[in-house]
Amino acid sequence: MHICNSKLTCLSVNQFLFDLAVRLDQSIASSRYENATNGKMGFDNSQVDRLKTSYLAGGLMAGSVATLAILWVSLQAMGFLGNSHSIGAYKLPMSLQNYLASYTGILSGLPISSYSYDGGVVDTGYFHNRHYPHIDEAVLNNSITFAQRLIEHMSTLERNLAFAGIELKPHSPAEKQFLDSSPSEDAFDRSLDAIVATKASSYLLQQSCRRFGMDKNECARYISTLSLHGTPLSSACSTSGPSMICNPKAKYRTMDGTCNNLENPSWGSAMTAYNRLLFPQYFDGIQEPRHIGQTKKPLPGARSVSVALSTPNNQVDTSRTLAVMQWAQFIAHDISYTPVRKTISTGKPISCCQSDGSSLSPRHVHPHCSAITIPDNDPIFSKHYVRCMNYVRSLPTIRSECTFGPVEQMNQVSHFLDGSTIYGSTLNKARELREFEGGRLQVHRVNNYEFLPIGGVELSSRCTEGCYNSGDFRVNAHPQVAVMHTVWLREHNRIANKLAELNPDWSDEILYQEARRIVTAEIQHITYKEWLPILLGKRYTRVVGLNVGSSYSRNYNSEDDPAVSNEVATAALRFLISLMQAKISLTDNNRIVNRTLSLAAYFFKPKIIASNDIFDGLLRGMATQTSQKMDSSIIEDITSKLYATDADSLGLDSVSLDIQRGRDHGLPGYNYYRKYCGLNSAKNFDDFLDYIPKETITKLRSLYAHPDDVDLLVGGMAERATEDGLLGPTFRCLIFEQFFRARRADRYFYDSASQPHPFKPEQLSQIRNATLSRVFCDNGNDITYMQPNAFLKPQAGNELTSCTDFEAIPSVDLFAWAERAKAYR
Repeated sequence: MHICNSKLTCLSVNQFLFDLAVRLDQSIASSRYENATNGKMGFDNSQVDRLKTSYLAGGLMAGSVATLAILWVSLQAMGFLGNSHSIGAYKLPMSLQNYLASYTGILSGLPISSYSYDGGVVDTGYFHNRHYPHIDEAVLNNSITFAQRLIEHMSTLERNLAFAGIELKPHSPAEKQFLDSSPSEDAFDRSLDAIVATKASSYLLQQSCRRFGMDKNECARYISTLSLHGTPLSSACSTSGPSMICNPKAKYRTMDGTCNNLENPSWGSAMTAYNRLLFPQYFDGIQEPRHIGQTKKPLPGARSVSVALSTPNNQVDTSRTLAVMQWAQFIAHDISYTPVRKTISTGKPISCCQSDGSSLSPRHVHPHCSAITIPDNDPIFSKHYVRCMNYVRSLPTIRSECTFGPVEQMNQVSHFLDGSTIYGSTLNKARELREFEGGRLQVHRVNNYEFLPIGGVELSSRCTEGCYNSGDFRVNAHPQVAVMHTVWLREHNRIANKLAELNPDWSDEILYQEARRIVTAEIQHITYKEWLPILLGKRYTRVVGLNVGSSYSRNYNSEDDPAVSNEVATAALRFLISLMQAKISLTDNNRIVNRTLSLAAYFFKPKIIASNDIFDGLLRGMATQTSQKMDSSIIEDITSKLYATDADSLGLDSVSLDIQRGRDHGLPGYNYYRKYCGLNSAKNFDDFLDYIPKETITKLRSLYAHPDDVDLLVGGMAERATEDGLLGPTFRCLIFEQFFRARRADRYFYDSASQPHPFKPEQLSQIRNATLSRVFCDNGNDITYMQPNAFLKPQAGNELTSCTDFEAIPSVDLFAWAERAKAYR
């Protein structure tokens, strides 16, 4: 038995063990901790020091149960590191029921509510004095029948909406928003069963739990223990079961992420649910977005929050370049892609507003809509009489443990850091992009330079001047992301060509897979060696064990779930919008700005990168121009011109969309994640003063009725940076948890000794030479100078250096991949 019923709905270690600890004999706790620190439990001094760090980082107190569990989790789940904030899929050394049995006398006097936490589900079998409604197979089947009838009624509504002409306006910002998050056909098909399961869960909550007197949140936890197996939705579980056939000795990872974990082959695969660090908070417990706060007062509208907090201040970072922002987006796209819903009957985009920006009449509002209301006094949109911003809810998927319960959102790409932005997350997409000669990817040549292939008629019609075809359609969103995709396309083909030269007997398939494997390793190394230390702080990444070493890593754990957390995909990684610049600098080889591009003028106009000297200008500018300062002030190109048709037109507001998405996904408020990450839970707004500026707190107090109401995105972006990093403690904590687990749960991580065929020592040594600067040098049109660290502006200690200086900017010597017979000739 596990401490949680599923890998998605897990107890917070901090809260669960803390609350148990304060109820248990403190003398026993101190005695056991003393034994550990005195070496009686087999820990050396360095391990004990790390355990101490764990207590401080997690905000835990020592108690008899807490100490044993923390020590065990620290060793078993974190490789002696101890900074995991939740148990997740980790197993305790014995069942929780037996574990607590020796404390029956102490626990029996405590109310059952003591064991209900925001962090997850407590199995009802643990506590025999609690009565739950009897929900048998017949009740479950009735709930599904009821849900299917609702879906039939929805189809009727959708036909009426079509007859009424309620549809997205072509080439409008709302349509571009849909294109940027459009579901694939496979993803859409998978979502249909999830919609039924969600509505069935709502039925169970209303018909069984609420009539039984159970709180909606407690009921949601209970319902999430009820399996879909044995119901008409059983077939929806077949794709996620252990019956999938895997080759345990496969050298290369699959395209969709399946079979990475041999015990749970679907873990981390495309089109599966995000993980959760805390149990979701929906208004109705199951699916309705949170719109009422702690004091029962309505939450402020997403646009109202955006207007109040994201006033542009044009403050720039003093040392970090725009490459930090662009790599964040590149990595975010690699590990997460949240598609939106479409009409069930026709698969068409859903419009939640009139084409002129006014609100729809109630009879024309699709159930999947959660439109953002624009206040009458909005400083920008009200001048254009816009009162409604389109927001369609995210696509759901069957819960990973295949149970009823609160709705979970789908990740359309694989959860692994595996280069899916380049190669795609399905076998069909990967084949579509391949040249099938020499292991290369298809290209479109302009002036003898390689660019991404141009999409077909249907794909190109989505962009004003044609779209690029890549592993991820979001490549077309703006020129900087298109440039980043292009250099990695070129890097793949450069590597494939060199491997073919070194190994002329290798087939197209081997050349493609080896090049893909090396590219993925370079992306992983750059992320952990260069980007994360700048994002989180060098000292922090070293202390918490995120740094990459000089030998093989041996911390792969098949019990770790690699699924990206909903909190990171939906909120924490969205910090990148704070760094974006409205005017993108294009520089020459001397790093002198000779031109600028307006971000708002080039949404979905990616082909500009193939014009004149734009490509190299963007690359150099990305490594020269500093980003905006990390704070809650965002440029207007993002807050009112997102996906606008040109620089002078009105678009959407990314901040409003992100806030609304957090509520749509049932993310608890910022205050809950402060507690999760070891900070003090705020009782009043002044308690935020530890990391949020006073002037921002004044704005939060005017917007929200209670500290618990503050949205995670809002609170996380408002925090001051800690130490030498870019982020405040909450986002730093969430991103640390994600990338530590992403490495530990990936059997094919580049330095893992657990791979069926690990890189040879000499190959691994070469991969550790990979830098973003070298990738820019090797794959620009005519890049001749670059600083060693592209994420920091050229300055003393990071001076511009010739790309031919391989000591300052080392390269990956592919001769390490030459066959031995050839190497010794």
